[in-house]
Amino acid sequence: MSDDELAERVGGIGVFARVSPEHKVRVVTALQASGQIVAMTGDGVNDAAALRHADIGVAMGITGTEVTKEASDMVLADDNFATIVEAVKGGRAIYDNIIKFVRFQLSTNVSAITTILGASLLGWPVPFTPLQILWVNLIADGPPAITLGTDTPDDRVMERPPVAPGSAILTGGRILRIVFTGAVMAASLLLLFWGSLQHYDLSVGDFANEYESFSPQAKLVLTMMFMTFVFQQLFNVFNARTETESIFRRRTPNRSLGVVVGVLVVIQLCVVKVEPLREIFRTVDLSATQIGVCIGIALVIVVTEELRKAVDRSLLRRRKAVK
Repeated sequence: MSDDELAERVGGIGVFARVSPEHKVRVVTALQASGQIVAMTGDGVNDAAALRHADIGVAMGITGTEVTKEASDMVLADDNFATIVEAVKGGRAIYDNIIKFVRFQLSTNVSAITTILGASLLGWPVPFTPLQILWVNLIADGPPAITLGTDTPDDRVMERPPVAPGSAILTGGRILRIVFTGAVMAASLLLLFWGSLQHYDLSVGDFANEYESFSPQAKLVLTMMFMTFVFQQLFNVFNARTETESIFRRRTPNRSLGVVVGVLVVIQLCVVKVEPLREIFRTVDLSATQIGVCIGIALVIVVTEELRKAVDRSLLRRRKAVK
């Protein structure tokens, strides 16, 4: 049988008997030629060539030969095939966590850049100091992003189809979602600044001089902008855990993320409540009502993301129904 004939018929054959090492390689190659992702398991020297040619070669750790282990991509230390399922689950979890990390970090950067650029285009002052931006990138974003990288896999991770080979992490749809999230956070901050100018009867000229000469109201507005920006990141990290599923339906909790966010909330409150920190970060004391306003505006990103995910789920159901 020629290679072309084997590639056509291999999908309908369930058992190959009395095969030589060369035959195993041909079967693997034929399956790959038909567009399949091939996993090969083996323990003997005669399996080594096929293991090397397969997309994923799996060797037995206890009964397998050293040649087989060297030729494989994965070694089952317990010789239990069920371990392969757990390995696939772990691989999918790592892939998901990379996407979560990228989604969270990029949406933060988009919101910061858009806020600063938007304020400049409107003729407003830059609402954040360099130290505040550094604080957000290193402290408010860093630890939560790390916990996303170690997030526990969802218990339904094995129910979805595998990712196609060569798929990009940043697909067109994900880029649009990241831009949308960043734009919502930036728009919320800019509207907060505009509303604060109206509420406290301020003008752009009140921010023209050095910070030390600002009025108490002007310092208050900048502090609220900083607080809201930080709280947006702490809320958005929960949004980043899922792409289309509601954060309120996520079955597997991330306790380390909750602890990190709780600690950061306390630290951020100290930034506006402790005098030495206020001087360093150029903030002023905020009342409970003002902090509540900051939290309320920051929660807008949760509401909009929930609405966006609901729309995405509806469109996905419609596409499945059409198919």
